[in-house]
Amino acid sequence: MKKYWKTILISLIIVTTIGSYYIQQAMAKNVSLKIETTNGDKGEIDNLIIHASYQSVDIYRSLDISKDGSTNQSESFIRELKGRYYPGMFQKYIQEHRKFMRGKEANPGQYFEDEDRLIYTIFSNKEDRGDSFTLQIDILDKNTNESSSFKINMPDQVRYDWINESDVYVENGKIKILATSNLNNEEELHLYTVDENKKELEQDSIIAKIESDEISRASIYMFNDYNKVQNENYFLYMVEKYKYLEDGEREIISSPMYLYNYLNNEEKEWTIPAELKPYKHSIILQGTDIFIPVRSTNGLVLNRYNIEKNQWEEPINFKYTSIANNKEKPSLQITDGKLYLLDRVKDGHLFLIGDLRTGESLYEGKIIIENKDKLDADYSLFIEQIDNNIH
Repeated sequence: MKKYWKTILISLIIVTTIGSYYIQQAMAKNVSLKIETTNGDKGEIDNLIIHASYQSVDIYRSLDISKDGSTNQSESFIRELKGRYYPGMFQKYIQEHRKFMRGKEANPGQYFEDEDRLIYTIFSNKEDRGDSFTLQIDILDKNTNESSSFKINMPDQVRYDWINESDVYVENGKIKILATSNLNNEEELHLYTVDENKKELEQDSIIAKIESDEISRASIYMFNDYNKVQNENYFLYMVEKYKYLEDGEREIISSPMYLYNYLNNEEKEWTIPAELKPYKHSIILQGTDIFIPVRSTNGLVLNRYNIEKNQWEEPINFKYTSIANNKEKPSLQITDGKLYLLDRVKDGHLFLIGDLRTGESLYEGKIIIENKDKLDADYSLFIEQIDNNIH
């Protein structure tokens, strides 16, 4: 009898969970967002798609927002349970290279792309913890649509709990894979260099190595553009050591930052000004510039450091009246010399496009809820990725 009651209980939980899910989704589906232009060139959003996340109480939805309104990014219950959310670049890859993309993970840090090729890298182990890893590299020739693949067995002494890929850099027959690994709370940042012609691991460089103990903790933070799969000549990382206080707050012990140059394999420590240290977790590395956004009720100041000039440039100011709070921080993306900014304002969310070369605002609009009867003053909106689909 107990067995039957257990089965009934599990069935009730499943039914309740699915029912609750559909009720939430039905409510969320009725939320329609639109962009209202307030100033600037409307042509800036003609081909723009904002992949955003909408959150309200316990409702979460992925939405695609354009000048024509918003659509639900994922309609399938099963797909959402599996977490199959694909950023815009992967939707494109799947449409154009369906066979090559079959079974591959949607992690930009595992890919490299140029005009001729698309390369995918993945570390995998056959068994559980402690087993040695295999590195697989798949290469698609986009001109012929032919693909090739090879595997490299990592040395027997390479044994980790996990290896996560962060970036792939390809040049002159060398495939460089930036990845973090962990074993027994000891984290390492590696740069694996693969000789593409010989199909072998040429070098495994440990760039940083940290270990947590009973008193302190340590983490490695990467500041590269996560959604970019083309070559970037630099990457920036921070090794932060901290401890937890009795009130649960973190006390920073040290947080040095380092710039690594892929071209000459050189590393140097990079110092951030004291007044910008509180904003170090918001750093964005784009090309040869390091950006540090600082937000206030008067707008956003974009501090900029040029790596090749080795100097700080004049900050760029974008002025607007925001609702600065800790609950909902501004979300932004820097792409092709432009800033795309989403921030909470009085009657919705400001959407701003700024030119980083001139410091001018190219476009200003508001993203608002179109059906006012569904308005929830406590909702949040965040940019996941922005695509400019110019054909």
